[in-house]
Amino acid sequence: MKIAKLQRQWVLLNSLVFLPWISCNRLDIYNDHRDEEFSAVTPRRAVSFRDDDGQRGGLSGDYDSTEVDYNPSPSRARFGLNAPNRDFFFDYSRDRTTRRSNSLSLARDRQRDASAGGAEFSYKDKDKNGPPNWEKITPQCGGKFQSPIMLNTSSALYVRNKRPLQLVGQTNLPQSIKLQNDGHSAKFTYVWRNGERPYLRGGPLRTKYYFEQFHFHWGSNTSVGSEHVLDSQRYPMELHLLFFNSLYSSFEDARSEVDGLAVMGLFYEMYEISDEPLNTWTRFLKEVITPDTEFNIQFIDTFPLYDLIGDVDWPYFSYEGSLTTPPCLETVTWIVSAKPLLITPTELKRFRKIKSKSGPMVNNYRPVQKLYNRRVYRY
Repeated sequence: MKIAKLQRQWVLLNSLVFLPWISCNRLDIYNDHRDEEFSAVTPRRAVSFRDDDGQRGGLSGDYDSTEVDYNPSPSRARFGLNAPNRDFFFDYSRDRTTRRSNSLSLARDRQRDASAGGAEFSYKDKDKNGPPNWEKITPQCGGKFQSPIMLNTSSALYVRNKRPLQLVGQTNLPQSIKLQNDGHSAKFTYVWRNGERPYLRGGPLRTKYYFEQFHFHWGSNTSVGSEHVLDSQRYPMELHLLFFNSLYSSFEDARSEVDGLAVMGLFYEMYEISDEPLNTWTRFLKEVITPDTEFNIQFIDTFPLYDLIGDVDWPYFSYEGSLTTPPCLETVTWIVSAKPLLITPTELKRFRKIKSKSGPMVNNYRPVQKLYNRRVYRY
C-alpha cells in the first residue's frame, strides 16, 4: 500500500512540473506562427497619447472636446524622454510615416539644392507654375499636411496645461543683416557671433529651435495678403520667422527631418490713425526693389528681433504643417499668433514697390490648404 501511494505522489509531482512547461512551449509556437501571419500588418496612422502614470490610456471622450489639459509636443521617445508625464505627443513613427516615405525621398533627390523658397514657381493661378500646379513642380506640395490653413477659434482644441513659449536672445544684435529680394519675398537673414543666435523653446516644442531668417507675404490691397486666415479674416500682410531644430547642424540639414522646423507666423493689420513710422526697418526695402538683389545692413543699423515682434506673450495657434513654398516639406511645427502687429499705409506701400521677374511683387501668398485629419491647438 505504501509503495502504491508513493507511485501516485510521484505521478502527481511530475504532472505539476511538466504540464506547465508543455503549455508554455505550445503558446510560444502559437505566437511564432501568429507573428509570421501578421508580420506585414502596419499600425494605423493615428495620434498616440502617452499613458498618465500608467493609469490613463488616452483622452477617451475628451479628445474631441474643445478643451485639452495636455500639451502636444514632438515624440519624446526620439529624445530619450520616456518617463511617465502629463503631456501627450504625436508619435511620428505612426502619424507621419505615410506622408514622409515618398515626399522626403523625392525632396532629397529632386530639391536638395533648392532653398525653402528657391524653386521656380509663381503665385499666379493661371501660370503654368502657379499654385494649382505646384504639385507638378514638387509632388509633396500635394500632401495632406500642407500649409497655410484656416484657423478657427471655435474649433481649435484649447490647451490649458501650457509651457511658456520663449524666444531667448530676442534682444541680441547681429553682426549684420543680409536683405534679399529672392523673386518671391523680401528676406532678412541675420549674421550672428558664436553663441548669440536666438532660439525658440516651450509651447508645443520639445527642444530648442534656432532662428534662421524671416520674410513676408503681402497683398495688393488691405483685404488680402496673409497666408493663414483667422476666423474668416485675411490680413494685409503676414510675417514668417523660420527656426530649425537644435538637434541638427543647420537649416539645410534640419528641413527634411520630421521634427526639423518651426515657423512663427504673425499677422499685420493696418494702423491708419497716424502715418508715423512704426517699423523703421522698412526703410531698407528700397535697396532691393529689383529681383535677385541683395543689400547688407551694417552693424550700426541692425535691429534685434524684439524690434520686429516685441514680447512673445500673445495667444497663438499651433498645428503640424509644411513650408508654404516649394518644396513644401511637411516638417514644420506652426505657431501662429492670434494678436496682429501694426503697420502703416506708407510702410506697406514700400513692400508693394518691390518687383518680381513678372512685375510688382504683390499677392505672394499661397491659397489655404485642406486640414484633413489634423488637429489645431489654441494656446
